[in-house]
Amino acid sequence: MATRSTCAWPTAASGRPLTELSFEEAQRELESIVERLERGDAGVDELTKLWERGEELYRICAAKLEAVQGKIEELRALDEAAG
Repeated sequence: MATRSTCAWPTAASGRPLTELSFEEAQRELESIVERLERGDAGVDELTKLWERGEELYRICAAKLEAVQGKIEELRALDEAAG
């Protein structure tokens, strides 16, 4: 079942959909949001939007890492079967 993003920013700064971000791009933006949240210099509404954006970016990063882990396990299994 597909989930619909409730994020205030459905696209990256580049204008591309968030799902098209590379892991590194999503991670950089997530780190920037964390720094901003830690500074505490945003109002409540903006903090909420930043938090939502961070959650979406976190899910993207986690999914990309999971996909890579699956590929590594697949390659390891092929190597073991061949060897």
